[in-house]
Amino acid sequence: MTDIEPLANAPNAETPNNQAEASAENRAAAVHLGQAMKRLHRHISSRVMTGMQDELQERDLSFTQIAALHQLRALSPLTVTQLSERARLSVPAASHLVERLVQRGLAGRQENPENRREKLVALTADGRDVLTRMDAGFVDAYISVFSTLPAESIHAADRAIRTLLDQLDLNDPALCSVHSSQTSLSEPAPENT
Repeated sequence: MTDIEPLANAPNAETPNNQAEASAENRAAAVHLGQAMKRLHRHISSRVMTGMQDELQERDLSFTQIAALHQLRALSPLTVTQLSERARLSVPAASHLVERLVQRGLAGRQENPENRREKLVALTADGRDVLTRMDAGFVDAYISVFSTLPAESIHAADRAIRTLLDQLDLNDPALCSVHSSQTSLSEPAPENT
């Protein structure tokens, strides 16, 4: 027997074959979850899109502007260049977008103390309010769909989703701090069953 054989027979051996099998298993599981989420999205999307469309029309905002507001909420302050990269816009297009958000009172600009030639962009209270209303509409859409289900099904789904979110947050600590700061204090604590 060679030195490699005991490792190959070990239950948790990190060999290339085991990694490939785990990766294939993870991918297959992710495909199944993705398909389930797509089905769930079909139940929710019309309600969410209607609410989003109402907010966009009321504020005369584009989808790109809303996406930029989300980036600013998650990562403020950002330079115009950083926002352009995150929003997938050219720097001139991002600069124009920021100007429109500033004119509407949804974002503010100030000089970057580390580089006086740059401006830092951040959400204003009004910008945060727009996103908060959109978030509430999104949550309301889920509530209206899920509230028709048995409580035990809702609790089981909640536990499973919170487990996934905890694991995702561990993989992306930057998002973890964003999500924890957005969690409402009025949310009920998860049940221990």
